Amino acid sequence: MMGQAHFGSQPLPLTAGGHAAARRALSIRSKGLIVIGALLLYAIAISLFAFDQKNQLLREFEDIQGTLQTEALLKQADLSAFHGVIAIFAAIDATDPALAMQHAEMHHQSLLDAQRELGHRFDNGLLAPGALDADWQRANQHPDKPNLNRLLSGVVKVKSELAALTEAVQRRRQALSSSYLERTSSVASTIFLAGMLGLALLGACIVLFFRRLTEDLAILQKRALEILHGLHGGPIVVTRRDEVGQLMIAVNNMSDTLDARNKELMLERQKYFHQEKMAAIGTLAAGISHEIGNPIAAISGIAQDMLERRSCMDEHGNANCIDCRPDMIFEQTARLAAITREIADFASPRAVEAQLLDLNQQLRSTSSLVRYDKRLGGVALQLALDPQLPAIHGVADQLTQLIMNLLINAMDALEGISGRQPTIVVTTSRQQQGAVMCVEDNGSGMDAATVQRVFEAFFTTKPAGKGTGLGLSLCYAIAQNHGGAIDIESTPGSGTRVRVVFPWVTP
Repeated sequence: MMGQAHFGSQPLPLTAGGHAAARRALSIRSKGLIVIGALLLYAIAISLFAFDQKNQLLREFEDIQGTLQTEALLKQADLSAFHGVIAIFAAIDATDPALAMQHAEMHHQSLLDAQRELGHRFDNGLLAPGALDADWQRANQHPDKPNLNRLLSGVVKVKSELAALTEAVQRRRQALSSSYLERTSSVASTIFLAGMLGLALLGACIVLFFRRLTEDLAILQKRALEILHGLHGGPIVVTRRDEVGQLMIAVNNMSDTLDARNKELMLERQKYFHQEKMAAIGTLAAGISHEIGNPIAAISGIAQDMLERRSCMDEHGNANCIDCRPDMIFEQTARLAAITREIADFASPRAVEAQLLDLNQQLRSTSSLVRYDKRLGGVALQLALDPQLPAIHGVADQLTQLIMNLLINAMDALEGISGRQPTIVVTTSRQQQGAVMCVEDNGSGMDAATVQRVFEAFFTTKPAGKGTGLGLSLCYAIAQNHGGAIDIESTPGSGTRVRVVFPWVTP
């Protein structure tokens, strides 16, 4: 169709800027890998933080467990000291102190073992088992009241120190527990917030990426539709360096290439239009020669008659030219001038740019010329044109070609018709969508399968040598090029109606 061109599968060349952009391009796949890599690094950072906090929490938990063990050991030592104090009191008041000291031996040994264990945990001289053990040995060998009182005083001091250490260990355990709970809560909150922040950043990146991608694809789609409809505007501004940016560069190059090739096609079409016109003149030559022959013969007869009359003298010696009709010569020469003027108007080159045209006048002039075609003999060509039809915007040469092709097709469809008067009716009318031109004949018509293919290039139902199959295809292209539309309704054996719509001229 006009305004469109078909190309092969070869890629369009990139411009110098396109090559540079392609070299610096960062593909969508690379961007995706970068995002995945950033997510992995972010996840690794969060994991390292979580592992570090876990180790610290484990250490604090171990410290809490150590304080619990220490506290249990202090309570055990305190209990042993308590029983030791009771046993020593009993020995002081006993009648047999040596026997009572034997009962206190077990508690003393338990207290010594606890002191040895606590000595590894605390740097405290009172918990050293040496001094208390010396008092115990002295009291055990001489269980008199002074030795027992000295032993009792040492055990009470140890018990008091054990109570103080127990309180200190409990305070430390409470502090460690509070710190553990705070760190646990802090770590959980930090990991949660970091995860949510990562998801938010990822979501924002995805939204921005796809939003920009969607906008750029919409620009590409709009540009492709413009190119499809033959609108070659300015190039797309390339703001990306990935596959979409390369596609934008390719679309820009395709638009430029199509524009250049369309200009070449336009020139070729103008040549083709002129060739078609010359072919039409050749087809009309026989009818035109006959039309020209008649007035020439009339002029020749009148001139001969005038010559003969001039040679005949009356009785007074004057030429007898009373019946000479020079006005008939002017009439026939005017007829010849009209015919040659129609041929000159048709054959002369016309403007290739669109302009305001009178569709009715185009139909009248083209129909007047087509009347010389011998195929129109015996055919009633009727024009029913709307006298109030506004002007349309078009190329005169192309409209003449469209009208002539439709009339020629109608004349061919009327060949061999019998039983009715072959008729072609051309009408124009005003409708909401634009100016409508109809060419209707009562010829042989076409079936539905043929109607579906009539606008295909090189498709024809005419005998070999009578048609190329380009006539209706060219009509379709001309209608599309004028922003209009063309459709065909046909019934086998009844005739065909071709309807062409030209849009109104917008102010």
